[in-house]
Amino acid sequence: MIGTRLWPGLLALLASAAAGEAPGDAPPLPPPDPNAYAIVEVTTAQQLADACWNLASDTAIVIAPGVYDLASVAFPNGVDGRLTVGRYGAPPISNLQIRGATGDPEDVVLIGAGMLDPLVPFGIQIFTATDVTIADLSIRDVYYHAVAIQGDQGAARVRLRHLRLSDAGQQIVKGSGGDADDVTIEYSELFYTAGAIQHPEGSPPGSCYTNAIDAIGSARWIVRDNLVRDIRCANGDLAGPAVLLWQGSSDSRVERNTFLDCSRGVSLGLVGPADHTGGLVRDNFFRWETGGAYQIDVPIYTTSPGSKILHNTALTRGEYPNAIEVRFAGATGVVVRHNLLDAAITPRDGASPTVAANSTAAVPSWFRDLAAGDLHLTAASAPIRDQVARLADAVDDFDAVSRPATGVDLGADEYRNEIVFTDGFESGDTSAWPLP
Repeated sequence: MIGTRLWPGLLALLASAAAGEAPGDAPPLPPPDPNAYAIVEVTTAQQLADACWNLASDTAIVIAPGVYDLASVAFPNGVDGRLTVGRYGAPPISNLQIRGATGDPEDVVLIGAGMLDPLVPFGIQIFTATDVTIADLSIRDVYYHAVAIQGDQGAARVRLRHLRLSDAGQQIVKGSGGDADDVTIEYSELFYTAGAIQHPEGSPPGSCYTNAIDAIGSARWIVRDNLVRDIRCANGDLAGPAVLLWQGSSDSRVERNTFLDCSRGVSLGLVGPADHTGGLVRDNFFRWETGGAYQIDVPIYTTSPGSKILHNTALTRGEYPNAIEVRFAGATGVVVRHNLLDAAITPRDGASPTVAANSTAAVPSWFRDLAAGDLHLTAASAPIRDQVARLADAVDDFDAVSRPATGVDLGADEYRNEIVFTDGFESGDTSAWPLP
């Protein structure tokens, strides 16, 4: 056992370094408190469907390990295979949990009928419900969205945590109808196994119509500590932005995520400044595939007045000429600072952002494992280390570790000599340590 003979400062550093940089680092949720929730345990797909349909406030559904075939049950709504949280047009309910029993999302898998079969249109669709946590489970192979949050029905304050969401016919997570506010998506993996399909209800019909996350008219979405990968079209077309927050959305925060092999990255707004206002994109890793059989566009894009693009690491690897684009004259007050890139920062169509203290000259040797998408800095990254002062909107880095007040590195990662992790230290073997 390691005990208290280690320096207190070192213990604090190790604890903070484990704060989370990927889905597997998610701190476990405590079990639902029986004093706060009526706990409903389910072991079959039919029990799960019935429990969701009959949800009342202050209820936690706990799902036993297994594969739950949503196409196989007699659904209480009498129409199709979606799981509903709050019924359409019904009185509101609140304080709800739906979660896998073990804490491992691979243990509880909800499966639809496929991306081209409307029998299971959604994995989970949230209607008249607020203060909802969905955690520790997987959803895949559905016609529209793995999770849909219906703001027009009053759905708000939703937390999607430690999920594996994949292979949805349209967007994987969708916030629609406006006012689907205060949604947090964290410690989750969102991906396609072979790219998004040409969907009969695409826009236009028959097109690849996808994003990992798409929110319309929604405020204060937080997307953090996720792995978002392979958001692309199976037919090679250009997919939508992996994270698209637009059509009147505001004050979004996208931080500490890893984006791998996607057609596009994060977009605050898309077609004009009315699409989004404010917002912060910080401390993310972006790594584009070379020679992929699909179209590639820009990692970070904003049309949003007052948005801030800070301390991201984005490698296009020659597949696209720009790493960051700021577009339209109405995108006023945009700040682009302290990013580490291998391609240009480009204003378009009259935009005039504040651009300061970025590097567009990143090289592969500066990163720990480029092939795996691990863009932590190596010792070879000295040219971009200790370059700037800490920003008030980016006080910690990709690993949620505090940056120093001065002598801050460019990009998402603050370089640290990791010798403390050698010699069996993490397993508790201190034999190589000269402790008194």
